[in-house]
Amino acid sequence: MKILITGATGFIGKAFVKELLSKKKEYSVFCAVRSSSKKDDLEELDVNFVNFDLDDIKTFESSVKGKDIVVHFAAHYDFYAQRDILFNRNVEASKVLAEVCVKNEVKHFVYCSTTEVLGTKVDATEEADYNPVSVYGESKVEAEKTLLMLHKERGLPLTIARPTGVIGPGECYPFNDFIIAIDKGITFLPRLIPGSGNGTIHWTYIDDVVQGFIKIIENREKSIGQIFHLTSNTPQTWNEMIEVICESLDITGKKNHGRKFHIPVTLARIGMPLFTLYYKLRGIDNFVLKPGAVKTLQTSRGYINAKAKTILGFNPTVDFKTGVTNSVMWLRKQGRLKS
Repeated sequence: MKILITGATGFIGKAFVKELLSKKKEYSVFCAVRSSSKKDDLEELDVNFVNFDLDDIKTFESSVKGKDIVVHFAAHYDFYAQRDILFNRNVEASKVLAEVCVKNEVKHFVYCSTTEVLGTKVDATEEADYNPVSVYGESKVEAEKTLLMLHKERGLPLTIARPTGVIGPGECYPFNDFIIAIDKGITFLPRLIPGSGNGTIHWTYIDDVVQGFIKIIENREKSIGQIFHLTSNTPQTWNEMIEVICESLDITGKKNHGRKFHIPVTLARIGMPLFTLYYKLRGIDNFVLKPGAVKTLQTSRGYINAKAKTILGFNPTVDFKTGVTNSVMWLRKQGRLKS
C-alpha cells in the first residue's frame, strides 16, 4: 500500500509518518515536501521523498501518481495570515490535489481539517453548522465544502478529520506560545486574567490525534464519506489551562504567579496594544500578543468525539496535564524556557 503524506515535515504530519512506520503492515511511505524543507530526522526513516509545493500545482501530478492513499496535512496554518494566501493554499491547492487524486484513481483521500470550521461552539458534533471566527477557519470551511462536492459529484473517496488545537512535543503554534508567555511573564498572563476565565478551550494531545488518522486509513470502507472529530474527551476552562501550565512550569507558588486576579475585559483591551508595542520593540512575537487575544480568552469551544469512537474505535488516552508536562519538558530541552 503506497501512502503519500503532504506536510510530512509539519507537527502532525511528522508524528503520523513515524507512527505509520511502526505498524507491522506493508506500507510504502512517501513524504511530499518542498525542496527547501528541512527533513530533519525523517531522513533517518524508511521513507521516500517527493517534491510537493502548495504554491506549485505542477508538482501535484507526479506526487500522486501510483499512490493508493493520500493524507493531506499540508496547509497554511496562521490565524492572522492574509486572506488570499490562506485561500490559495488551503482551498485552491486542496481542490487541485483532490482532482488529481480522482484522475489517478487514488483509493482514499484523507483531509486534515480543523474544529475551527465550527469556531465558538460547545458540545458540537460533526453535523453542527459551520461557524468560523477567523479567516483561517473560513478557508478550511471552503476547503471542506469543495472536497465534499468532489466526493458527491466525482466520487472522490474522501474522509475529513477535524482535530482541535493539537499539543505536545514539537508543537510551535499556538499552544506552546501560551507556555512561553506564562514562563517569561509576557503580557498579563498568568497573574492577570481578563474576564472570568470560565470559557472553554479544547486541546488534544498529538499521539491521540495521530491514532485517529491511523484508524481512519485502517478502516477505509467505514470512513469514506465521513467527517470525524479527533478530539480529547473534554475541553478545559481557560482558568484550568493557565493553572495546569503554571503547575507544569513549577511556578504556581512563586511571588509573581501565585495569586491571580481577574480584570475587566475593557481594561485588558485598552492595555493590550501597549503590551504588544512594548514587546514588538524588544523583538518578541507571541500568539498571546495578537490583537484578538483578549477576545479569544472570552470564548468557549468544545467538540464531541462520539462518532469517531463508535465507527473507528478512536480512544484518546492522554490527559491534558500529561500533555502539558510533556510539552514543557520538550521546550526546556529546546532552551526556550527560562524556568
